[in-house]
Amino acid sequence: MVEKPQASVENRISKALEGASAPPDRALRDFRYVVSSVNDSALAVWAELWNELQGGVTPNGMVTPGMAEGFKPACGWAEFLEKLWLLKHYLDYIHRFCKE
Repeated sequence: MVEKPQASVENRISKALEGASAPPDRALRDFRYVVSSVNDSALAVWAELWNELQGGVTPNGMVTPGMAEGFKPACGWAEFLEKLWLLKHYLDYIHRFCKE
């Protein structure tokens, strides 16, 4: 018995998607789910960043004198900056996704 070589993943996916166009209402719902998921991730990162600032910023956004002397995130600068970059990435993704 001779076995056929398996098609590449790309070929299998494209064959599965051929002619499988989703109705507009389903496509819109799927779009909303993706955007909502990325937005939830962005909000979670924002909350983590805001929590880092809680001790040195008043609820009105005023910087306390202790914070004015120098801010040092509890998670460390590397992780804090990584979270900022991640937030930018999520927002950029949402922006590009909604523009297309």
